[in-house]
Amino acid sequence: MHWWQFFIWNAAGGICWAVLVGLVSYYLGRAAAEAINRYGLIAGVAIVALLVLGALVFRFIRRRMMEAEPEA
Repeated sequence: MHWWQFFIWNAAGGICWAVLVGLVSYYLGRAAAEAINRYGLIAGVAIVALLVLGALVFRFIRRRMMEAEPEA
């Protein structure tokens, strides 16, 4: 692949990625703000706590599976 062709595709990919991440962040932030306004700050904190707890449980289960793998 020629360098100019790579440059064009790389630039196009970077622009698409930046726009997509910007739009997703904007709309998720807006949805989160609306949910906090509708359901209250305590519900928002509870959702975040559940997400963190779920991530910790997933990590714990994955670690146990990785430790048990050499035995099998």
